[in-house]
Amino acid sequence: MTDELKQIKKLYGEDMAHLCRSLFPTILNDEGVLLKILKDNLAPTRSLAQDIIDKDLYDSFKSWVYSFYRGKKQELLETDKTPFELMDEAGYKLYECHTEEDIQSFRKYYAEDEVICTIYMGGRLSRCHVFFAVKKNVDEIKREDFPNPQRDDLYGTSVISIQFARGTDNTLSIKNRYNHTVLNCDSTFGNNLENIIPGLTKSFEKYYGYHIELREEEETSFLTSRLGYVRGRDGKYYRYNLEIDGIYYCENNIIIKDGEVITKYAEEKERYILLDQMILDIKDKKIFLPFESSVIIHETFPETINSLGSIKNINIIKNGDNKTILIKYNDDKEVKIEIDRHNAIIGY
Repeated sequence: MTDELKQIKKLYGEDMAHLCRSLFPTILNDEGVLLKILKDNLAPTRSLAQDIIDKDLYDSFKSWVYSFYRGKKQELLETDKTPFELMDEAGYKLYECHTEEDIQSFRKYYAEDEVICTIYMGGRLSRCHVFFAVKKNVDEIKREDFPNPQRDDLYGTSVISIQFARGTDNTLSIKNRYNHTVLNCDSTFGNNLENIIPGLTKSFEKYYGYHIELREEEETSFLTSRLGYVRGRDGKYYRYNLEIDGIYYCENNIIIKDGEVITKYAEEKERYILLDQMILDIKDKKIFLPFESSVIIHETFPETINSLGSIKNINIIKNGDNKTILIKYNDDKEVKIEIDRHNAIIGY
């Protein structure tokens, strides 16, 4: 095994090293290129290779890597038309939201259990420039006509929220009408305005002065739509277990909020374990939520763990890809938490 493959093995596991040796002999001829592609675009993970194998995604993975090797970049159409004019041509009515009341006016378009966090939680305008686009024939597009939702189907894209992060890097998110009924609902149209109508990217940049980084959805869709990865502002893709209120809870104790990659808990892996949306602090012997949330997956879990008494010790027992967290109290009570290879809770 070459030094480059050894580095890939260290970061992404032995299965990934074997995959790379099999799929990318041409790239491996250019020493260090493949390792750089992976490190620049993919956070360390031991699960991607197994997912590729299990779901027969060899071709998708190969196309994704080669898209960086070839330096492929989509040409953007220049236009003098405004975003409102282009969206009108695409069959939408575009609205810019200036107040919370503007945002709340779009609640009527969402099914009761599919209201997006932008509307449900509020406060999004402090972090993002928020737009809504509504199909002109929206009243003819009924939820009951779509029993098997697909992210980019007619209903899912009939009402979309287009949001740009505030600041110098206006990271784009296009949010779906189905919300979390579909996977990666915050990446509708692949977060590519050109997939709505050509010229829309340059139009937003000219009209509002935004800086929009275009992402190639064709190659990345296997990560975002099929495997549950999200892209942070550092340009890397992370596998996440949960997304709640725009916060992604990822592998390796990583949390991504509004694109920002939070590494606080990843820097002390021996102390912290991210369990779904909760943090287990082994040193201080407690469990807590790192962020307030409108949805608590395990509503009384932190309170229960912390209220049972004084914790004597916490042990981590490996069981193949899974782990058992054994919490022992001073009065000999015990709690067992079962987690999978992604640190998602599968039993307790």
